[in-house]
Amino acid sequence: MKKSLIVLMGLCLITLFSAAPSPAQQPKPIELSFAHTIPPVVPLAKVYQEWGKMVEEKSGGRVKINYFWSESLLKASELFRGAQTGQADISYYVVGIDYGLMPMNMITKLAFLGFPSLPVGTEIYNKLYNKFPELRDEFKGVKVLSARMGPAYQLHFTKKEVRVPADLKGMKLISVGGSLAKEMVGMGASPIDVKVGDLYVSLERGLAEGISTHIPILHAFGILKLVPHHTFFKGGAVMGPDMLLFNQKKWQSLPPDVQKIFEELSPWLATELIKADSGYEAMVIGKAKEMGHTIYSPTPEEMKLWVEAAQPIHEKWVKETAAKGLPAKALYDEAKKLIGESQK
Repeated sequence: MKKSLIVLMGLCLITLFSAAPSPAQQPKPIELSFAHTIPPVVPLAKVYQEWGKMVEEKSGGRVKINYFWSESLLKASELFRGAQTGQADISYYVVGIDYGLMPMNMITKLAFLGFPSLPVGTEIYNKLYNKFPELRDEFKGVKVLSARMGPAYQLHFTKKEVRVPADLKGMKLISVGGSLAKEMVGMGASPIDVKVGDLYVSLERGLAEGISTHIPILHAFGILKLVPHHTFFKGGAVMGPDMLLFNQKKWQSLPPDVQKIFEELSPWLATELIKADSGYEAMVIGKAKEMGHTIYSPTPEEMKLWVEAAQPIHEKWVKETAAKGLPAKALYDEAKKLIGESQK
């Protein structure tokens, strides 16, 4: 009898605990892949990592960003198409890295257009982006989460100082992302298209005698020591926008409150990226000076020669882009007007 009672009590306890509701399982976070070209140790990467932490915290752990640095998911020229097709949920995209894909946005890649600084250049580009739907139409299939001017491109050389366009004659120069490629031809130089991962070898082995790129790349990819001669232009030879792109379908699949988190953090991200780039530039320039590099800034008279040398490319861009039925002249005139107003 006692034994039967014990068994009965045991069965009751099992039934009781089986019926008790189990704690709610934490849903799996939304995992997002983020493709970038830079190494994870540079200042720009640190900003993106901080941004990712803020997204995760503000979403209560519902969002997790997985970073793919140093072209480990997509090559630089694949970043736009990769975001558009969903190979990456998010990508860092430099306008013009895939030359010819965005004819209207390529206005920002015209040399010596005159953008004065990163913050002002960002403001001008955003005004143009909002005014001309043709600029926005070139980003179909992606959500532009953030747009800001990237570091200005300058010229860097392995063997000699360059002061005027004529000094480039006969030189083989790496054109990162197609920057200054057409202008180089007009100035008598030969542009070379080299993948980011091959920059060091190309300069070290003498396959190229210089490079058109922004200053942080010199440090990030270890090529600063190979280019002891620099020509710095006020506002840079070229300054173009860097974008944070979101695959459109992935963006639309996010809960509205998560979308709001990303959008509210976008201004913070753009501001911090500009700060990081400016600080990084200053650090690299300081290192170049410590290494005894020559840094030359053209005189006003010499600058006129550079601007004049680039003008035929401006005119050609307007003509070719207008031939596609796009308002190239209106965009060019508006850009020059805003740039002129910013310099008063």
